Amino acid sequence: MSRSSTHSMLPPFRWARWLYRTTFQRQLSVTVAIGVVLMAVLSSTAASWQGSRQIRDNLMQQGERIASSLAMQSQLALLSSSPDNVSEALAATLTYPDVMRAEIRRVDGTVLIERGAGPQPHTGRAALPASGEIQRVHEAYLEGETDELWCFIAPVWTHPRSSPFEVESAPEEYLGYVRLIHSKGTLTRTKANIFMVNLSMAAIIAILFLGAVRYLGARMTRPIQVLSGAMTRAERGDAGVRAVVDGPQDIVDMAQAFNRMIAVLQDRGDELERHREHLEDLVHDRTEQLQRAKDRAEEASQAKSAFLARMSHELRTPLNAILGYAQILKMDRSLSARQVAGLNTIHSSGEHLLMLIVDILDLSRIEAGKVELQPSPVVLRNSLQGLVDIIRVKADEKQLDFSWTCDDGVPVTVLADDKRLRQVLLNLLSNAVKFTDRGAVSLVVRLGGAAAIDTGLCTVRFEVHDSGAGIAAHDVERIFEPFEQAGDSHQKAAGTGLGLAISRQLVRLMGGDIHVESQPGRGSLFWFEIELPVMADGQSAHTLPSVWSQITGYAGYRRTLLIVDDVPANRLMLVDLLRPLGFDLLEAGDGLAALERLRLHEVDAVLMDLTMPVMDGVEAIRRIRAEARTTLLPVIALSANAARDAHDEAVQAGATEFLAKPIDRAQLLQVLGQLLDIDWVAAPPGMHG
Repeated sequence: MSRSSTHSMLPPFRWARWLYRTTFQRQLSVTVAIGVVLMAVLSSTAASWQGSRQIRDNLMQQGERIASSLAMQSQLALLSSSPDNVSEALAATLTYPDVMRAEIRRVDGTVLIERGAGPQPHTGRAALPASGEIQRVHEAYLEGETDELWCFIAPVWTHPRSSPFEVESAPEEYLGYVRLIHSKGTLTRTKANIFMVNLSMAAIIAILFLGAVRYLGARMTRPIQVLSGAMTRAERGDAGVRAVVDGPQDIVDMAQAFNRMIAVLQDRGDELERHREHLEDLVHDRTEQLQRAKDRAEEASQAKSAFLARMSHELRTPLNAILGYAQILKMDRSLSARQVAGLNTIHSSGEHLLMLIVDILDLSRIEAGKVELQPSPVVLRNSLQGLVDIIRVKADEKQLDFSWTCDDGVPVTVLADDKRLRQVLLNLLSNAVKFTDRGAVSLVVRLGGAAAIDTGLCTVRFEVHDSGAGIAAHDVERIFEPFEQAGDSHQKAAGTGLGLAISRQLVRLMGGDIHVESQPGRGSLFWFEIELPVMADGQSAHTLPSVWSQITGYAGYRRTLLIVDDVPANRLMLVDLLRPLGFDLLEAGDGLAALERLRLHEVDAVLMDLTMPVMDGVEAIRRIRAEARTTLLPVIALSANAARDAHDEAVQAGATEFLAKPIDRAQLLQVLGQLLDIDWVAAPPGMHG
């Protein structure tokens, strides 16, 4: 950098340094003074410019009127070619202010008469001949202008009057024109006067305003200086210093806050001194307090877990009957297609509600690291179809276009945790519908990444598109935080704020992550990729819901099952589900009654609810295992508490299998088939089930 450029930068730098080091009052005064001066100059200039434009227009209109008036009085003189007929009118015209010169010219441009003095204007156009532009106008107009004057032209035409003795009126005849030279002196003087008046008024107002600002600045900075002095004394160790409470309310509040702070510091100093004297006792007391706080936190955590377990149990219990009877009714072959569609909607909606209940427990499980995936063979298109049916109903309610595609390259059957995958997609699609007021929502499933199906693995990409409100860049990460939501108050009221947080954690457990591409007002794209093992068709046949829904019975001798549940509706649902398949069923309302049934009857398996009065299921399972006759008896534990603790407690007590309520018919039949070595009988293909 050259020396000259360095010197050119010093004044602004020194100016900024002066502003930084000077007092607040001086900074305020300088800033306001500069602003007021600029405002005064600009306002004066603007007002002068506006006023001068109006005066200019008025003066030009006046000049055109004078020229038109002279042209009307020049008709006789031009007709008779006698200057005497217009000399008085010409003299009267020159008496108007700023009229410097007046000329009356014939058609050929020669001068009939002229009066006045002054330079000829440079108008930028030549004098017009008789056949030129003047003959095409009838009104006065501005021919040209310079910085000092205007030049106006007014054509002179005859105005023949109609006569009863003439068949046709005589046409107008062009006789010549009037040229008028008009000075701009009045305009220049008026503009200067307007500017000076406006500037003077603005200067007076600015001076008054600066005086008021200076007064207020002094009134505000004086208490600040006093407060600053008190702070300086406090910094030097004067613990008894107090600020003077005076000045504007803001300064009064600051002084009072300073005094309170000094008082608190003084109290804390005294307390610190006392603590220093009794440090050992204080440490002991604080340790006890921390222990009590830790105990309370653990109790609160246990209460939270117990509350969530009870809430899950209470909500799952009625859902067990709803979903169970939906599955039972779907087995009726006499149902119409519309009835089947309705039952499918009830079943899917019940599963949706179940997933929402699961959300409540999932967050605490994920945070505790207790969530485990349970992969099983899944026919991807069939699994997604039920999900799509639910979303389509929601989209239709908002009159949105909904579509979904699954590329042909995606394997038919994969090994995945179907419930968790559906939970994630249901949440993403529900959010897409919720935050889209018009337009479309779509689900796209295709191969992603480097597909390697020949190795037994494939990467599947799931994309959820919407044309909704979109998400601002600073909100993209926030929406994945627990209890955080985007959108307006109406949209926020429709959820708990847990869905996206849980979905991201579940996708991460699956080996992927949820990504977002969004712009406000242009919609959003949520997508993730997970690597899934590819299953052969034979491996998944026994898990297809369509096959399990066709089962009508089993081959071989009749099996006897004991159903134990304190809720009659739950027992009745299982009876209606299993008796049509050929099972003999016994019932008991609690664990003690179940033990009595087992002493009197031979059974092949027990379906045992865990939460019951008199004797719960866990204790009943322990006693069943304690009897030599029932040590190996298959016991399937059923519970509306789907927490891992309930599963572990049942297995430790001796349960053979654990199923969470609501009971899934296919899962129950699969477990029974494995435990009792049952050969299931399905309805012939093509029959409704």
